[in-house]
Amino acid sequence: MPAVAGYEKEYVSRTEKSRAHFEKAKRLLPAGVESNVRYFEPYPFVVRSAKGPYLYDIDGNKIIDYALGYGPMILGHNHPDVVRAVKEQIGKGMMYGTSGELAVDYVNIVRKAMPSIELFRFANSGTEATMHPIRVARGHTGKEKIAKAEGSYHGGHDYALQGVDIPCDKLKDKTSQPAVPFGKGIPKCISDLVVMYPFNDWAATEEVITKNADELAAVIIEPIQAGGGCFAPRDGYLKKLRRLTKDLGIVFIFDEVLTGFRVAFGGAQERYGVKPDLTCIAKVAGGGYQLAGFGGKREIMEEITPKSGGNVYHGGTYNAHPVSVAGGLATLKILSKPGIYKKIDRIGDSLFHGLKDLARDRGVDVWVESVGSLGQMYFTDKEVATWRDALDADGEKWKHWFMYSLGKGVFFGVPHADEHFFTSLAHSEEDIGRSLEISDEAFKRIAKG
Repeated sequence: MPAVAGYEKEYVSRTEKSRAHFEKAKRLLPAGVESNVRYFEPYPFVVRSAKGPYLYDIDGNKIIDYALGYGPMILGHNHPDVVRAVKEQIGKGMMYGTSGELAVDYVNIVRKAMPSIELFRFANSGTEATMHPIRVARGHTGKEKIAKAEGSYHGGHDYALQGVDIPCDKLKDKTSQPAVPFGKGIPKCISDLVVMYPFNDWAATEEVITKNADELAAVIIEPIQAGGGCFAPRDGYLKKLRRLTKDLGIVFIFDEVLTGFRVAFGGAQERYGVKPDLTCIAKVAGGGYQLAGFGGKREIMEEITPKSGGNVYHGGTYNAHPVSVAGGLATLKILSKPGIYKKIDRIGDSLFHGLKDLARDRGVDVWVESVGSLGQMYFTDKEVATWRDALDADGEKWKHWFMYSLGKGVFFGVPHADEHFFTSLAHSEEDIGRSLEISDEAFKRIAKG
C-alpha cells in the first residue's frame, strides 16, 4: 500500500492558500476549525463560494461537492428560488422576536409531508431538535432513561453523546453494552440514564428494550443509521420496534435530522411506512439555513404548552427565524413537486452503484450501502449492516480513496471513514461520470497495493 502522503500529494500541491489560511486559523480556533467534524489531515481546504454542485476554494479550485453542507443542500448550493425567497424576507426584516407569518405556512407543509406530526415546535440545530423531544418524552412519561443505538449520532448534548464511538476495550455483549461517553466533560450520571441497543439486530434490541421497559421514557433512533456511515434497516426492523415500543408504552422518537426530506419528502417514515410518536428534523428542512424542529402526537407535544402546575420548557431566541423559515419553506415547496425524488434517487443510484461496480472490476473489496441520495463506501469483503460490522472495514484504504479524489477535485462527503456522503438535484451526469472516473483511478492504485 502506498504511503498516505502519496495520495495527499496532489491535494497539497493544489491548496497552498488553504494551507496558509489554516496556519492562521490554528492560532485563533481549536484545531484551526469552527467545528470538530471539519478537521482532517493534512488540513482542510477553505471555500470562497459555492454554486450548484460545486465548491470554489481560495486557491481557485472547482470541486464537485458530495458533502453538501453535511446534508442540507439537496437542491445544490444557492438555488435561485431559495435565494430569491431569502432576499425578499431580508427586505422585510431580519429578526422580529415575535411570531412571523411564514411559520404557519412552513408547519403546514411539514405536516403534509409527515402526517405523524400533529403539533410542531421550531429549533435551531439538529442538537436542539433531539434534545427537546427527549425532555418532552421524560416529562410525558415521568421516566428518566432513554435508549439509543450503538454508534448512532443525535447531536452534541450529553444524552446524545453516549456510545457514539465505543473503544474496543469497552465493547461488550450487544445485550449488555453500557453507555460510554463520547469525550470528556459528560457526567457519569448521564451515562447511567442511557441504555444502548444494536441497530438492525432485532433479537438483541427486543431483549434490551423489554428488559429496561419500566424505566424507559423513550427510544430514539436514526431510522437509517448515519452514525458510523449509512446502515439501512433490514427485515422490518423499524416496524418491529414501533410495535414493541407501543406495546410497552415507550415514546418512539425518529431522529430524521439527516433523513427528513432527503430519502423521501416524508423522510424515512414515508419510505418505510412507520409512524413514530415524535420526529426531529433539520438539515434539508432549512435548505442551508439554521432551522430545525420537532413534532408529533398532540397529547405528547401538549406537554410544552404553558400551564399552571408546570410544563416541559421549550424556548429559543432564534426559533423560527424569519430568514431561515423563508429559505426552508422555499426548499420544501420545490421538494414537494411530483417526481422530484425519483430524479434525486436516480442521481444517487448512478453514483453509489457506479462506485460498487468500478471497485469490483478493479478487484477492490468494498461494500456500498446507500438509500437514495445518502450513502457510504466501506473497504471490506463483508456486508456492512450495523455499526459493529463497520468496525472491521479498512479505514486507511478509505482515506486513500478520499484524499486521491479530493486532490483531483472531488469532495466525497464528510471527511471521515465513519461518516457518509450525498448527492443533490444539481449533480449532472457529467459530474457523476467525472467522479467515477477519478474513483476508478484511485481503485486502480489501491489494487496495486
